[in-house]
Amino acid sequence: MQRMPQMQADRVALVVGVTGHRDVAPADEAPLRAAFAGILDDLSRSCPHTPLLVLSGLAAGADSLAAEEALARNVAIVACLPMPVEEYERDFAPAELERFHVLLAQAARVIVTSPQRESGYVAAGRFITQYSHVVVAFWDGEAGRGAGGTADVVSMRLTGEAHGDIESVRYLPDVGPVDQIVTPRAEGGRSADAFVVRRRYPRLFLRESDAGDAFRRAVAAIDLYNADLAHVAVVARGSELHALVERTDVAANRLQRSANRFQTALLSCAFVVAGVQFVTHFPAIWKVAGLLVAFLVYEWAKTHDYENRYQDYRAVAEGLRVQNAWHCAGLTGRLVDNEYLKMQEGELQWIRMALRYFYLACCEGRPCAQAGAEHPDCATWVRSQWRYYYKAGRREARSKTLLDRIGRVAIVVAMACTAASFAALVVDGQWYCALFGARCPSPAVLAITHFDLYVNFLTVPIAMVAVLVALFGVYAEKQNLGANARRYARMFRVFDRARRSLLDIRRGKPGAPSQILYELGRAALVEHADWLIARRERPMKVIVV
Repeated sequence: MQRMPQMQADRVALVVGVTGHRDVAPADEAPLRAAFAGILDDLSRSCPHTPLLVLSGLAAGADSLAAEEALARNVAIVACLPMPVEEYERDFAPAELERFHVLLAQAARVIVTSPQRESGYVAAGRFITQYSHVVVAFWDGEAGRGAGGTADVVSMRLTGEAHGDIESVRYLPDVGPVDQIVTPRAEGGRSADAFVVRRRYPRLFLRESDAGDAFRRAVAAIDLYNADLAHVAVVARGSELHALVERTDVAANRLQRSANRFQTALLSCAFVVAGVQFVTHFPAIWKVAGLLVAFLVYEWAKTHDYENRYQDYRAVAEGLRVQNAWHCAGLTGRLVDNEYLKMQEGELQWIRMALRYFYLACCEGRPCAQAGAEHPDCATWVRSQWRYYYKAGRREARSKTLLDRIGRVAIVVAMACTAASFAALVVDGQWYCALFGARCPSPAVLAITHFDLYVNFLTVPIAMVAVLVALFGVYAEKQNLGANARRYARMFRVFDRARRSLLDIRRGKPGAPSQILYELGRAALVEHADWLIARRERPMKVIVV
């Protein structure tokens, strides 16, 4: 028996939502399947490390044929039903009902988006537009025939505004497009562009080209994240979200070590080039060679984007930590991506897209067993973050103090070296007098007769220390040590207050522990977003001395 494709929870899948007409002529099914298959193939080629997932309401017509085509290509489907199955079955003819049951049995997940018929189709449309990275609309382009229809779903995706007695979509529309497959209705006329695929983007950009570039960058970032996760062993213990946190942290740590090595190499190159510059008897080719090495190191690091990748993965891990805590606390419907990096579009959009998918895969329609503020994962999160911010704040403060002290000590050592060098010149002159019986020359005469020695040993220490102190300043500014220490200390106090409040509630003091966890998660997300933006504003760069 063929195994049905499953929904992936160990990596991000590219989610393709489907909406379309019910009244599709049987003769049109083959070209419509071909057009949909072309879209899936294009997405697979653009992200080879990323699986696809299709969301479909499994309604008669376009929804069903798209689901069948996805299964034929071993792409998992999630059934997004607008109402409970028993009620939904009333909307199918007998022949259509059999097809519906076959597809329902092959769905990786079945999610009922509304408990009642009145708002069911609008709720299903909102669900598909919210969770889809790409929406495929089998649509003739005409006005809709009711709330929750194909035209309404397309409008929701492009504007974020829902129609009918239901709240609007809970997020700004993603950069992901709507791919319209021009679909004639069975009883309507056939236009010349039938079965043509037209791509439209949400109205976030002035130009379609900008939206297209942003979407391609987001998909490429998701695919690279999946490729990096593939090199990390799957963690079996804990919840799925907890396992994802650990694997994402491992990938981030590897990339951070690479970024630190390249940053150290760039600083070392700058120091060596400065030394070559100040020591006069070195040929100029040495400086040129040092600069060339520095630029090669920089270009390698920039090409592989180690720094931004590890910072972005830290952001994903932080979002997953908070999402896991909220889910375990029973905060149903609280999506981290709706609270995280809300002002950041374009290059950071992929983080929210990934977090939204992980909520769909791990949390949507899957309530946590024994959910509540007393859940062990909630207590572990608060305690571990409380400990992390305490240690991180002290570490950053110690690092800044150490760099300041090294700079001061280096200046003292350089002055001592200069004094010792000058004394050596005087002693050298006295030896000259003793050997040849000549009158001991003055320091000024010695400086002239030993000019190279004077330049190299009296000026180089001071100059090199100035360079060293400057490089330490560049490193401290790059790491933002002082601001980080203050930020971590502030977050430690936030978690400490929350920890004490939760302990008081356990002892009988009135309070709402779930609300405390929710506000604590929001504070953590704001802090981490600030950290991420601050780091991105200080990119790795070549230092020319």
